[in-house]
Amino acid sequence: MSAADVAVGMMDGAYFTSRNELLTFFNTLLNLNLTKIEQTASGAVACQLTEYLFPNSIPMSRVNWAAKSSHEYVGNYKLLQKAFTKNKVQRYVDVDKLIRGKYQDNLEFCQWLKAFFDMQNG
Repeated sequence: MSAADVAVGMMDGAYFTSRNELLTFFNTLLNLNLTKIEQTASGAVACQLTEYLFPNSIPMSRVNWAAKSSHEYVGNYKLLQKAFTKNKVQRYVDVDKLIRGKYQDNLEFCQWLKAFFDMQNG
């Protein structure tokens, strides 16, 4: 069973990762300058992290970093889902929730992304 097939449950330690720890993680690893979790709502950060883990799985030139509204974010999540499918990552991404930019929804997805990264990198 690959790490991509391992579920991260809601009581997993990953869901106790702090906002500051997540922002530091993304900013350091991906050379970003995020100040709020809500800035991940566009899906661009998730795409970049997925590309980091699975090189050549997302055409980064197609990721819309300038997206400002929810309907623009959808394309990024389509790229992400396609990469997840290609790499056999079994994770349902609730795009409708994430594109609203609500703190809690995006925090939980970022916590899952960090846990998934940690599983992939032992």
